[in-house]
Amino acid sequence: MADHRNLRLLPGERRSEGERLDRFLTDLADPGLINSLRQDEQHRKRAWLVTAALVLGLILGGGGVLLVLRPWRAGPQATTTPRNTAAEVTARVLVSQGQKLMRGKELERAWTDLRLATELAPNLLDAWDALGLAYFYGSQTADSERAMRRCLEIDPGYTRAYHVLAHISFYAGDWAQAREYLTMAGRRERTFARLDLLENRFDAAAPLIRELVREVPDDPYVLIMEKALRTGKLTPELRRLLEPTYLVSRSPDAALGWRLFYGRRYEEASAAFGRALRRAPNDGSATIGRGWSLLKLGTPREAQSDFEKALTTWPSNYSALNGMAWSLKTQGQSEGAVKLWRRVLELPHRPHVEIPESLKGLGTVYYERGDYSRANLYLAQSEILNPYDPETATLLENTVQKLSAP
Repeated sequence: MADHRNLRLLPGERRSEGERLDRFLTDLADPGLINSLRQDEQHRKRAWLVTAALVLGLILGGGGVLLVLRPWRAGPQATTTPRNTAAEVTARVLVSQGQKLMRGKELERAWTDLRLATELAPNLLDAWDALGLAYFYGSQTADSERAMRRCLEIDPGYTRAYHVLAHISFYAGDWAQAREYLTMAGRRERTFARLDLLENRFDAAAPLIRELVREVPDDPYVLIMEKALRTGKLTPELRRLLEPTYLVSRSPDAALGWRLFYGRRYEEASAAFGRALRRAPNDGSATIGRGWSLLKLGTPREAQSDFEKALTTWPSNYSALNGMAWSLKTQGQSEGAVKLWRRVLELPHRPHVEIPESLKGLGTVYYERGDYSRANLYLAQSEILNPYDPETATLLENTVQKLSAP
């Protein structure tokens, strides 16, 4: 859990980072890259508004426990000492920026920055690791797996790559393959215990859970599994909390649909998802993708049908819950939307890319209700996690003005 000291939004720090960025840019010749990096610096300059909102919210009684994500942690560094070249320094700046864009679901821009980072520093583990995760969050399954295998080519002992590959298999429903990857990475009791419970192997999970309770008693998944152990069974509610929260498709059409979606080509994306569903009607990723495309095209009722279909089979899927909430909100059903966004925030997996939009949704509802203290709380958190959304920034600024008015 974070407190205000963890937010690190001091103006002096931003100036220092900007000066360092300017120094890096003197070695670059690509105008497109320079423009991209400078745009990111402009976004960071809006952070003063977030600080003001947080302070004002606390003064006026709008504070509380902030749901702020843990800082993103890339995998461990390679054992070799990195070369301090201009290209590698620039690549690391791009990795940092790409990770921020990824957390804000600005995935097309994240892919561009991270691909360039791997070109500038082909053996930089952090760049390939971040690219693999960005591809994963953007439902580019084959590209994500290739990036993680590239990590293993650079460093065969990079066990984090095995973990990511295991999670891809887990979310794709291939739990046997997930176990193989986890074995290659070294035994991880939490994931094995989770798989055992979901596969109804309660006796195999029990000793692992007891060990986890001793070692990491506050882990969100361990708390759920400990409750199952005390109950003597995995109830439907507990199962829902342990089930996969993402969906992975290996369909080329689904992957194309998501690329088009993040490129804001929603009609083409919807058509690509439709082709994927004609070949595989139960492709959950394509179903959710079509739902999001229809929502962006201004047909929330049709989008709701796709989200409802996905949630029937995958009730804990973050993207379907968030999309369903926005569909209801667009149709004037704010209370139902609030309940779904709260479900998104209550699920145990952290961090994930649906949190900023869910916080934005809650903030929007409370702003419209005139509850500016709560609106401020949620919008400020959303802005911290995703400083690239102008709608959130505008709404937060309006909220601060409302709170500051006499």
